[in-house]
Parts: sequence; C-alpha cells; structure tokens
Amino acid sequence: MKHHLALPADSRHALDDALILARLAIAYALLALFSHHAAALLMQLSGIRWHIDTQFLLLDALFAGLVILGSLIIAWLLSPRQPMPWLWGAGLSLPGLLLACLFAVAMVLGADPLASWLDIRLPIALEPDAPNRPQAITPLLDLPWPRLIAGLLIAILWVPFAEEVVFRGWLFKSLQRTRPGIWLALPVTTLIFALMHSFYSPGGVLVIALLGALLGWLRWKYDQLILCIAAHALYNGLTLLFVALE
Repeated sequence: MKHHLALPADSRHALDDALILARLAIAYALLALFSHHAAALLMQLSGIRWHIDTQFLLLDALFAGLVILGSLIIAWLLSPRQPMPWLWGAGLSLPGLLLACLFAVAMVLGADPLASWLDIRLPIALEPDAPNRPQAITPLLDLPWPRLIAGLLIAILWVPFAEEVVFRGWLFKSLQRTRPGIWLALPVTTLIFALMHSFYSPGGVLVIALLGALLGWLRWKYDQLILCIAAHALYNGLTLLFVALE
C-alpha cells in the first residue's frame, strides 16, 4: 500500500501529474477532517468544563498539533525512504535566516498600509460577510496572563509551525514533483494559503497571499522548512506587538 501512495521520483507525463494532484487533494481533505473532528472529540472526552476562552485556546492547540502529527504521517507515506529530510530539507543557512527575518519585518511594516490601499481600490462586493468572520470571546491581548501567554505561544509558534509543515512542507515538495515544478508549487500553495485566511478583508487576503509567495520562494531557494517557520513566526509575533502598541 505504501508503495502505491509514494510519489514518483519524477513526473514523466500528464497521468503522473494527475495522480500526484489526486494524492494531495485526498491527503489535504483527510488531514483537515481528521484534525477538526479529533480535536473536538478530545475536548469532549476530557470531561472538563473549561472556561470559554480556554476552550478556544485548547481547540487551536489541539487542531494545530493534530495537523502536525498528520503531516508527519503524510510525509512518511509520500516519501517513505527519507520522509524527514524530504520534508525539512537542508540544514540551516544563516544568510537564508537573515533574509527570512528581513522579509518578515518588511511584510509587517507594509501589511497594514498595503491592505488599506488595496481595500479602497477593490470592489466592496469582495468584502466578506460579517457573520463569516471568526469571533473571539475575548480578544487575545485582553486575556489574563496565564491564557495570554498560552495564546501568544499558540499564535506565534505553534500555529505557524503547523501551517508551514503543510503549505511549505509536504504540499509544496509534492507539487514540485510535477512537470511544471515550482511554477505549480508556488502559485497553488500561495492560493490555498490565502483562501484559508479569506475571513480577512480583500486587501488583507492579498497581503497574506504575498506573504505565502515569499515563504514559498524561501522554500524553493534554500530548501529549508525552518526558514519558512521562522519568518512566519516572526511575522505573527511582530504583528501582535504592533497591535499591542497601538
């Protein structure tokens, strides 16, 4: 069974490309369903009546953890011979890390002005309906200290780790095996990454798409997943810092 699920060394024709895409579509759908339902089930099985804010934090943490666990299994199925080197790539490059940090800082500094500029120029019909936007019970930065620290760790480290293992991890690396290679891997992972944040304003979604494209370029240029995780974590951390300082 593992042999049939493993990716081909190189795609040679359209059928190989189609089979790679089919594998990835099924893996992505199953990962989302498994992580969502398993996180909810674990919360129910705990039998503890958590504070509502704690429930949100635990669900986020459990969902991200299950995504990471599922992604490791997917990497093993897609590349059974060397799943971890395939998923994580080469060792850490200091010039790459510096560039990743510069990208993150530049994105944070430019995100709000760029999103506002785009929102003014994009059709108002693209604005998402308010009920579709996630509503937190208590804003993250207004939580009491224990929950605030937990929330910051989840938002800055745990969630970016989970997202990057998927988008710049097994999904990106698998799409590179197709004949178009990077020309398919970069736009597809960027698009899905942006759509996952579609509760933002249209300008905000485009900023997230730009972030996804830069993270994908880092993965292609250096083949180091850790650079993408570091840049994403720094972006989230600086964004929260700027919000707190406003």
